[in-house]
Amino acid sequence: MSQSLSWKALLQSARQLAPVRVALSGGIDSLWLFHFFKHIAKTEVTPVFFNHPGVFPEERAAAESVIAENSGIVIEFVKDEMRAVWGETEKDRCYRCKFHLFRRLLAITAPGITICDGSHLGDDPGRRPGVRALTELEIVSPLRLCGWNKDMIRTAAREAGLKAWNQPARACLLVAGKLGVSEL
Repeated sequence: MSQSLSWKALLQSARQLAPVRVALSGGIDSLWLFHFFKHIAKTEVTPVFFNHPGVFPEERAAAESVIAENSGIVIEFVKDEMRAVWGETEKDRCYRCKFHLFRRLLAITAPGITICDGSHLGDDPGRRPGVRALTELEIVSPLRLCGWNKDMIRTAAREAGLKAWNQPARACLLVAGKLGVSEL
């Protein structure tokens, strides 16, 4: 799909999906998606942040800033809760975590509101078990569906003036090996 077709597809998708809640990880993908819905597609959008111990501090700060500026929603997840979700074994940890986070968001979301995330073409379900949870819960990934990859997102975010356009791609602190479950 050409870049201009990807833009058109994303714009059409945004208008069809609205109103939406965009799950903000604090990474550039979800930050760009929120920006796109609000400032380019000009659709009804609410940012949502899952505040749990596995979030990088820089990404937490970026998400919290958007939440504060846009009357967003913060869903708190305490250490004991997440320790149980993550478990001691890495197998399916990302799947269990995504499923838990998004199931909580679904529980507080009224019918007719679409929940979206910032997954894109580079988020290979074979390498990212959390994508399976998103599919099972019917979370919409507009960037992925409309043919957007990381380079396109970074370029669009830079052109839009988003400060985080070139921040490093990061998984959570557990996946990155910066935090162990026992350290919580």
